[in-house]
Amino acid sequence: MMMMKNPIILVACALLFSSLAVLASQNIFGPDKCCFAFISQPLPKKKVMSYKYTDQLCPMDGVLFTMLSAREICADPSVVWVKKIIEAKDRVQAKKVNSSVSKETN
Repeated sequence: MMMMKNPIILVACALLFSSLAVLASQNIFGPDKCCFAFISQPLPKKKVMSYKYTDQLCPMDGVLFTMLSAREICADPSVVWVKKIIEAKDRVQAKKVNSSVSKETN
């Protein structure tokens, strides 16, 4: 009877390990966030804290705007108002970098 328990325990452990490996691999290979619908009306630039592009593995290209309220909103990166917000945020970021570099050199 003792011989039967060892293979059963071994098979049970192997099944448990393989199911955990499958669950872990699903999170590793997929994108964090994707956009499936876009906001149509322009967002106020002052309320947008930051932006990031969605992963290339997503079915649609998108931009995730993080608002002051910490809410994330999807927008179409080809729309003019979206491009303007991105340019404005890039300019602000460049100014911050330039001012910190000039402070370090003084």
